Amino acid sequence: MGMKYSAIWSGLLLCLSLSGLVGAQQPYPSKPIHLILPQTAGTGVDIVLRKAFETMQQRMGQPFIVDYHPGSNQMAGAELCARAAPDGHTICALSVDPLALNPHIFAKLPYDPFRDFKPVTSLYYIVSGWFGKATLAANSMGELRALAVAKPGTLNWATLGPKTNTDLTRIWVGDLWKTSFAGIPYKGGPPIMTALVAGEIDVTTQGVYVGIDLVKTGKAKLLAVSASKRLAIFPNVPTLKEVGLGDAPNPWWGMVVPGGTPDAIVTRLNTEIVRVFRDPKFMEFLDSLATEGNVGTPQEFAAMMKSEYQVFGQMVKRFNITPE
Repeated sequence: MGMKYSAIWSGLLLCLSLSGLVGAQQPYPSKPIHLILPQTAGTGVDIVLRKAFETMQQRMGQPFIVDYHPGSNQMAGAELCARAAPDGHTICALSVDPLALNPHIFAKLPYDPFRDFKPVTSLYYIVSGWFGKATLAANSMGELRALAVAKPGTLNWATLGPKTNTDLTRIWVGDLWKTSFAGIPYKGGPPIMTALVAGEIDVTTQGVYVGIDLVKTGKAKLLAVSASKRLAIFPNVPTLKEVGLGDAPNPWWGMVVPGGTPDAIVTRLNTEIVRVFRDPKFMEFLDSLATEGNVGTPQEFAAMMKSEYQVFGQMVKRFNITPE
């Protein structure tokens, strides 16, 4: 009897072992991949990633579905990402704000940027344009500085709200120039550019791509860009480095997954994203949006997140910004 039960028990263990092996070998991905995006549809990051997913879903054999969760300095989307199942079927695009800035300006965050996420890769830098309204009495950054210094606090600067990256840029340049700009909050880039064209605001910083047609038709002025070199579409517009503002905050987007996601899945996602972003045709697509690709390894992105976290911490302390 003992030998009989022993044989049955051994067979049961073998079945369980084989069952676990089959489960462990289940291919990834095995179902649609959801992207959590803390933005509205049609924004620059949405356009970029949807284009990338056209190629990625062919290679990975599963569709990519974008779930939009805008608002709250991207905290709503970041929290959902942190709480998602760490199985690689939820990926998250987050910008510099939730990963490096929010920890310094909010006393209580519903997530920890270093504990709750695993970096996959940085994606790209947004080439910011420093725009002025068409009737602005300045046609260069030098003239804008002179105007701002002569009349502190009288020029309006459109931002995405207090304590956002765009608002810190306003404070940063005012501090550098020993003057100030009045911050006017808006709920997104399109409303800001609409207000700029209407002459309701004087200056703003936004992704260059949202204002290309406005500048070409004379409805707005482009005084400088944050690119590493002058843009082919605006060869006469200097870079921030050329006008002495090379250290201005530079917005970026990256890809993360929930903490606990297996390293093998992180590696697979990184490989596919980097492959797309380094394809010459996709790089041309990024150029058309005035966007600079910046993909790399998960380790490089982790180091970038830490560095940016430290930079924003220093800025918040210097400008005496009190966490909410």
